[in-house]
Amino acid sequence: MHTARNTESPVPFAIACAVGQFLLTIAILKFGFSLAAPEAHGKVKLIAFASTILYPLVLAQAFGLWQRLALGLNRIRLEPVFLASLSTAALFLPWGLRSADNGKLLSDFTIQLFNAFGEELLFRGVIFALLLSLPVWRGIVLNGLLFGAMHLIHGFMGTDWKTASGQMLVTSVCGMMFTAVRYRTGSLWLCVILHMVLNLCMMYSKVQGAAGSTVFLVERGANLIELALVAWVIVAARRTAAAPATA
Repeated sequence: MHTARNTESPVPFAIACAVGQFLLTIAILKFGFSLAAPEAHGKVKLIAFASTILYPLVLAQAFGLWQRLALGLNRIRLEPVFLASLSTAALFLPWGLRSADNGKLLSDFTIQLFNAFGEELLFRGVIFALLLSLPVWRGIVLNGLLFGAMHLIHGFMGTDWKTASGQMLVTSVCGMMFTAVRYRTGSLWLCVILHMVLNLCMMYSKVQGAAGSTVFLVERGANLIELALVAWVIVAARRTAAAPATA
């Protein structure tokens, strides 16, 4: 076990964990696409997808972090910060939802569930546990930045770097909100639910078909809510830390 050492040097360990997943995913995709026939590229993506779940499980075991991952169902409590965070998903609903057959909807739901679980297990599970010894604001900001940086993978996989960089910034803010929810509620499952619901609402919303200014306003509105919730959690944590102890 390396728990004591992790606590002494949380930031390097947290960065190393994120970089490890980043490099593993790129390696699987790059080598897989170069070696496999085009019709097998779906299987390569599936392997890369599976790595986002297996990798954090291996880290949790190696670092002895199972008790700090907040996976207990008894931790699920619908606290105000979680309910407020759902408003970021609700912003995408007034423009209506795209229709989909039951098979497609079930497929998207399953993929987003496992995607959310894998990413939350790594960032709000393993990495969050490593950063707990930091001041709350530093842990939340760093966790969000690492989460956002993970999405630079798209730049290495063919997306233009301007788009990939913009996506990194947006997902960094979103990652900070997920981390704030994780800190405030003490539940990883609530982060998984929030992550999945937000992704599905963005995928199925018809807002992308609206005018460009509308899309911009909706997305930036979501970012403002995310930042407001992060500020709320950080200020509340500072006030709690500054409050005098009672007998």
